[in-house]
Amino acid sequence: MNKKAIAGIIIIAMVLSLSMVIGYAKPAKQKVFNWRAQTYAVPGTIGFKTQAVALEHLKKVTGGRLNIKLNGVGTFVGPFQQLEACGKGLFEMVHNADAYNAGLDPGFAPIFSLIGLWDEPREVRIWIEKYGGKEIMAKTYAKYGVHYIGSTLIGAEPIMSKVPLRTLKDFKGIKIRTPAGLTSMLFKKLGASPVPLGGSQIYTALDTGVIDAAEFVTLKEDYDAGLYEVTKYVLWPSFHGPIAVVNWGVNEKAWSKLPEDLKAALEMFVYEADAYYDYWSAAADYPALKKMVEKGLVHIRLSNEDYKKAKELSLEVALEYKKKSPLANEVITSIINYLKLTGKLK
Repeated sequence: MNKKAIAGIIIIAMVLSLSMVIGYAKPAKQKVFNWRAQTYAVPGTIGFKTQAVALEHLKKVTGGRLNIKLNGVGTFVGPFQQLEACGKGLFEMVHNADAYNAGLDPGFAPIFSLIGLWDEPREVRIWIEKYGGKEIMAKTYAKYGVHYIGSTLIGAEPIMSKVPLRTLKDFKGIKIRTPAGLTSMLFKKLGASPVPLGGSQIYTALDTGVIDAAEFVTLKEDYDAGLYEVTKYVLWPSFHGPIAVVNWGVNEKAWSKLPEDLKAALEMFVYEADAYYDYWSAAADYPALKKMVEKGLVHIRLSNEDYKKAKELSLEVALEYKKKSPLANEVITSIINYLKLTGKLK
């Protein structure tokens, strides 16, 4: 065998060996993102549990590359500071009830809930996805250094009270926990005195007489928070909050560091978290109501006439409230135009 042939065999052998090494080489270790999130929800409630389960699924489908620990309200900051704190990087993700941000801009309140004008969650989701809601929220969150990734919805809220609220007239003179904004204005129209408090403060405020009543997310969450222990009546479904929107956002700098596949996974996570929140809370509300009644609470429903009157007052409040800021005007105008398009408003 001549020297050229031997050299050729050596080169082929080297190439084959290199190919085998490359073929069997382990892929480069992918970066793991360990994040912290804070929710408005109290640990142990269905609002907390649903989001925690969805985050666990997110961890699994990303092979552990996106590991997000959910922390309850008040862990890092109070509910009124959550959005800004996330934007400043105190934690990477926020599950935010925008009514708490009305002090930053009044327009956050109608993002959370346009009080008595919505009828059911599906129409809210359609507005968010296809009629401008998502774009408004993304633009608004960006001002605070937060990337909006999606919304989770909850259904009709109850009002837990120490005094009977059988008609709209019964609201006159009571002190009721509610965030600043549209609900506050609506209750004022009824003669009540609104008191803005975070969810974790409601139990003590009712127990000590700081407030006479409180509206707060779902029946199940109110039951889990023990509010039946410090009240005597439950008005459900109430007129003030048929649907509420709670948004997920990510610190902009943290978001920019994620690879595209994890960004997509995070956006998809919100849809699962939304479904869990809606379905689980709805399924849990009736057993929670049954338990409350068994423990001595009186279940109250308003008359159809009062519900109709409440909707008229809600529209009055919305038209007044839209003057409070450009964002308030943009949100309320967008929603009213959509409801007119669908025939829900004339």
